[in-house]
Amino acid sequence: MRQRNLEPTGRAAVRTGFTLMELLVVVAILVVLVGVATPMYMNYLEQSKKKLAKVNAVMLAGELKNFYVGHDDYPPQGDWSLVPLPPGKNPPLDPWNQVYHWALMPHNTIDGVMYVPVVWSSGPNRIPNDADDIYSEQ
Repeated sequence: MRQRNLEPTGRAAVRTGFTLMELLVVVAILVVLVGVATPMYMNYLEQSKKKLAKVNAVMLAGELKNFYVGHDDYPPQGDWSLVPLPPGKNPPLDPWNQVYHWALMPHNTIDGVMYVPVVWSSGPNRIPNDADDIYSEQ
């Protein structure tokens, strides 16, 4: 028969702390939770970048329209290095650190054809003119 460890008061000693098995179960649960949450979080980050690129593209298209209103003409198309930016200001970059592209696209109106600036990002894969590009007008 096993002997009990008795305290000076005569009661059985109370064991404190966790067993190794209890700690392993807790660690396993945490690993599963992290394994499930990480892909969801990474997807959330990617969707946020796409939404930011869309918002920035719309804003930049608006800035080009404002330029037209002030100068009665658009700046030379294509590269942002041809757009007169304020001194010390760099061309705008998308969330993937690539320069936004832009061009004038024809839009039919009642009065005829009107050219509107369209700004786009190359998207997550950084390859222009493919399926994942993000445009200011879609």
